Amino acid sequence: MSETLRSLADLYDREAHGALSQRKRWALRDSASLFRRMVGNRAAADPTQLTINLSLLLDIPERWCRQHGYRAVAGHGGYVIQRDGEPAIVGGVGDTLRWDGERLTVSRSAE
Repeated sequence: MSETLRSLADLYDREAHGALSQRKRWALRDSASLFRRMVGNRAAADPTQLTINLSLLLDIPERWCRQHGYRAVAGHGGYVIQRDGEPAIVGGVGDTLRWDGERLTVSRSAE
């Protein structure tokens, strides 16, 4: 289902690029944005893990981390994540954030 929504978002973006009317262009881009948000919200629905990928909107990993008591700041290629006096951790594209009930950890991607 997520792949279908991503495909629809890409299709709507392509159609928006060629739309003659500004109103039509805005409507298509808004729809594409909605589909991307739906994909991201679905990925963030799992409270135990979230994989960072390029299709996620920036605020989704930030919100997911905040729900676990962490601050996340988006930067080039990923997120810097920290809670209180703990050392900062960095999660990049392809990495999976994991919540064990007490702490958040990062599982590095295989790439």
